[in-house]
Amino acid sequence: MSVISPVPTQGPLVAAPTASRGRAARARAVVRQVGLALLTLFLISFIAFVAMNHSPVQIARNVLGRGATPAQLRAYATSHGLDRPVMVQYLSWLGHFVRGDWGATLVNQQVRPLVLPAYVHTGELALITLAWSVLLAIALGVAAARRRGAVDQSLFVGMTVLAALPEFVIGLGLMVTFAVQLRWFPVSSNAVAEGSAGEKLLAFVLPSLTLGLGVVAYVWRITRASMLEALAAPYTRSAILRGLRRRRVIWRHAVRSASVPLVNAIAINIIYLMGGVIVVENVFAFPGLGRLLVQAIAQGDANLALAIIMLLGAVFIVLGLVADVVVTYLDPRLKGGSR
Repeated sequence: MSVISPVPTQGPLVAAPTASRGRAARARAVVRQVGLALLTLFLISFIAFVAMNHSPVQIARNVLGRGATPAQLRAYATSHGLDRPVMVQYLSWLGHFVRGDWGATLVNQQVRPLVLPAYVHTGELALITLAWSVLLAIALGVAAARRRGAVDQSLFVGMTVLAALPEFVIGLGLMVTFAVQLRWFPVSSNAVAEGSAGEKLLAFVLPSLTLGLGVVAYVWRITRASMLEALAAPYTRSAILRGLRRRRVIWRHAVRSASVPLVNAIAINIIYLMGGVIVVENVFAFPGLGRLLVQAIAQGDANLALAIIMLLGAVFIVLGLVADVVVTYLDPRLKGGSR
């Protein structure tokens, strides 16, 4: 009688299916997030299209002027398909937009060459602001968590005041102080599109300061709270008791543990930057998307406004996806794909 011995269960044979299931779960999560992102962008574009094209007569009047007769308005609406069902108009516009045809403005200027330079200027302003403001906020947050007392209290009061002030108040205060009285920087930021390299650099300073101070106040609070929690954790105290240098424990262990909420805070603030530029760009006459969007809405220019809204919506959605991926990488509890 032969005895069949059971096949020994080895570690790799068990770990491989587990790792495969984890990768498959992460892949499904990414596909699901991308699908939700596309659905969100679709809803944003549809709502914006309906809002900007709710009145064919008003669109025709924006193009022809207030002196146009009702017969002329109806003829224009019919010739341009404005009397068709909204969904038919939307699908036609979306098809052209995806193929790169963004239409023309009210003055018959192509939208795409007008929007893309403004998009670049706004992106440059957001990246410059994000670079210095996040680094400063993290450094101040770590300092406040390490040195409880006068330093922490002073920073708390200052950051609370900054967080409470609207962007236009900060911008006007900086403009009066540094542009009008001290004359260190220009009042207008038009040089971003037209000036020399030195003039462009100076034109970025005041808008970037206005946006960045709000970012510093928000990210500082998140950094401080996360660092206080991380420094009080048992693994941090045990690392210090084992004789590791305090600086290494803070920057190699505590900061990494506090980085998960920081990533979400930074992603939210990038979205805030792209939205806050609408106010700041108009205060400083900055040639970016925010200023162009206000002009498009004021003039009733549907194609121009829709192109800007689509670009901003795509930026928001991509940043949300990137933040989710980074958080999944930083948080070991999310690497297995189980949620």
